[in-house]
Amino acid sequence: MADHAQSVGARSVEHVDYLDGWRGLAILFLLIGHFFPLPGLSLARFGVNLFFVLSGLLMGRLLFIKETPLPLFYRRRISRIFPALYTLILLTLVVRWWTAGPIEWNETVLAALFLNNYFSAHPGHAVMPFGHTWSLAVEEQSYVLLSLVALCVRQRWCRALPAMALLVAACVLASFWYWHACTSAQLEFEFSYHTETAGYGLFLSVLLGLWLQHRAIPRLPGWCYPALLLLALMLNWWSVPFPATVVLGNGALALLLNLLPQAPQLFRRCLSWAPLRQLGLWSFSLYLWQQPLYLEHYWNGLSAWIALPLSVLAGIVSYYLVEKPVRQALNQHWGRKMAGGPEKAATR
Repeated sequence: MADHAQSVGARSVEHVDYLDGWRGLAILFLLIGHFFPLPGLSLARFGVNLFFVLSGLLMGRLLFIKETPLPLFYRRRISRIFPALYTLILLTLVVRWWTAGPIEWNETVLAALFLNNYFSAHPGHAVMPFGHTWSLAVEEQSYVLLSLVALCVRQRWCRALPAMALLVAACVLASFWYWHACTSAQLEFEFSYHTETAGYGLFLSVLLGLWLQHRAIPRLPGWCYPALLLLALMLNWWSVPFPATVVLGNGALALLLNLLPQAPQLFRRCLSWAPLRQLGLWSFSLYLWQQPLYLEHYWNGLSAWIALPLSVLAGIVSYYLVEKPVRQALNQHWGRKMAGGPEKAATR
C-alpha cells in the first residue's frame, strides 16, 4: 500500500490479509461475548457489527466499483452462505428427531428463509439454536437492497452516492424513531435486529467506500485508529442510548475500516497476525456452530471451557467438510457453465 495522501480509489479490491484479521477479530469478540461475557458490555453484538461493516466494504466494491454481474454476485453469496447454513439446520433437525427433542418449525422456516430478524415465534425465548441467523438475514436483505441500487445505477436511473446516502439517512431516522417510540424490551428483542437499524454500519461502509474512492486524504495520527476501535467498543455499553450505539458506534467502525489502508503499518500488522487471519478464514463456520454450544452453556450449564473448544472444533470441521469444498464445487460448476472454465474467486 502506498502511504501518505494515497488516493483511496486506487486501492486494490483483491485479497488483503488485514481484512481476514478483521474477520478474525469479529469472531473473537463474539466468542468471548458468548462464553466469557463482560457485564454491561455487548461484545457479541460488537463482533457482529465488525462483520457488518466489512460486508458493506466488500459488497460495495463488488457491486459499485467492480460492477460484478448480478447473477454472479448472487451465485457467490449462495455458494458461501447456503450450504453451511442448511447443513446446520438439517443436522439440528436430525439430532432433535433422533433424541425426541423439541422442534419448533416456525423458527426453523424463518431461519431458512432469512426472515427471523423481523418475525419470531418466541421473542427472547427461542427453542431452536437458530437465533443467531438474524445477522445472516440482515446481510441477505442488505444484499438485495444493494443489488437493486446497483441495478438502478447501471441503468442510469440514479447515482450511487445519493442513493446510498438516502439508505444511510433512513437507518439513522429509524434508529431515533424506535428509540423514541419503543420500550427497552422491544428494542432489545425486536427492532435492534431489523435491517433498517442493524444494517446501518453495512450501508455506511458502502457509502464511505464510494465517497473515498477518488479522494486523496491525509493520514490520521496513529493513535486515531485504535481510538476509533475503542470508541466503537465502548459505545456498546448497555447504558449508551440506542441511536448512539447504532449511529456513532457503527459509524466509527465503518470509518476505521475504510481508512485502514492508511493506518500505521504496526496496526495493520496486528490485524494480519497469522492466528487472527486463520480465525477469519474459519469465521463463518465458527459463527454458525458456536450457537448450539453456546445455548448448551447458557441454558444447561455446560462449562464454557468445554463449550468453547467444542464450538471451535465443530466450526473447523464444518469449514473443511462443508463450507470450503461445497463452495469451491459450486463456483467451479457455475463458472464452467458461464465461461467454459473456472471463474476467478470473488473477494469476500
